[in-house]
Amino acid sequence: MKKEKNRVRIGGGKAVAKKSKAAGNFANVEDPLKYAVSVIGGKWKVRILWAARDGNPLRYREIKQLVPEVTDMMLSQSLRELTECGLLERRQFREIPPKVEYKITGRGEKLIPAIKLLSEWAENELAI
Repeated sequence: MKKEKNRVRIGGGKAVAKKSKAAGNFANVEDPLKYAVSVIGGKWKVRILWAARDGNPLRYREIKQLVPEVTDMMLSQSLRELTECGLLERRQFREIPPKVEYKITGRGEKLIPAIKLLSEWAENELAI
């Protein structure tokens, strides 16, 4: 597996390359399912990706409104991990008050059909 890089834009100016920690930690993993679960596992990551699925930039507060059950600590941690994995892009603007937006990446968009299948499966299971 190649080590992936994502780009972080600061102030709409230069993009700073940032190596994905998750990709680096699993460079030698031979079990793809183990890798997938490590990247999107947990209680909140899939729901955050689903909230960002339309591709529009979202601010922290907007994500919190779309996933209201998540605590601030877990939302911050999940956003950081999704960004490090290259599934979300974090854009920080140089202004006061500070403004940060999150947007799903092409890599993250590839997971949306799988998440949709999980959602449909759950709907069928709950209908029983």
